[in-house]
Amino acid sequence: MDNEKPAQDMTVLVIDDDEGECYLVEDILAEAGIKVDIAIGGEQAIRRLSERPYPVVITDLRMPDIDGMAVIDFIRKRCMRSLIVVITGYVTIDNVIDALRAGAYDYIIKPFSSELLLFTIRKAFDYIAMRDEQERLMYVDKLATLASATAHEVFQPLTVIIGEANAILKGSEEGSEQREMAGTILAEARKNRDIVRKLEGLSDYVTKTFPGGHTILDIDKGSSSG
Repeated sequence: MDNEKPAQDMTVLVIDDDEGECYLVEDILAEAGIKVDIAIGGEQAIRRLSERPYPVVITDLRMPDIDGMAVIDFIRKRCMRSLIVVITGYVTIDNVIDALRAGAYDYIIKPFSSELLLFTIRKAFDYIAMRDEQERLMYVDKLATLASATAHEVFQPLTVIIGEANAILKGSEEGSEQREMAGTILAEARKNRDIVRKLEGLSDYVTKTFPGGHTILDIDKGSSSG
């Protein structure tokens, strides 16, 4: 079973009413190979967020039109999965706590170093990759449980079919149409039984990840490893 792992979307939306601050963040992140979209103020940010999801959003807290807390609220109420990093120069502990409680992932205080910004954003993308992988494996586990339960229900009638086909083969004349049909049914039933046995062992799957993010689910190795 192949599972092509999509490349991670390394795009950040930067929101600030100060255009210079936006381009400063863009320059730092672009040098690290991170794509940046810019929104000058909260109103433009809401329009951009309505057009497409962003894995990471960097937002200032204080903006004259729509502030950072309203942007966080917009993202969370629409169940967007963006990780939100708050950047602010007007910080109090209450501001930070309010933003984190509202759903922000992390915060940075102005003025900040390029090293701190890069560390924070890379950490956010690492978290997203880990979260997505955990959800993918959880899906595979659920699929394995369902497959194993289904296999148990299918195996018994297949065993009966194989037994009946064998009985017909033994009791029919060589070269007869009845014998030929029984042989065909027996061969197909045995193929299906082999598939069912692999499904029963799917919970013991083994995953292999190759360069480029290509992952395979090795059912044969998983079912024989026990």
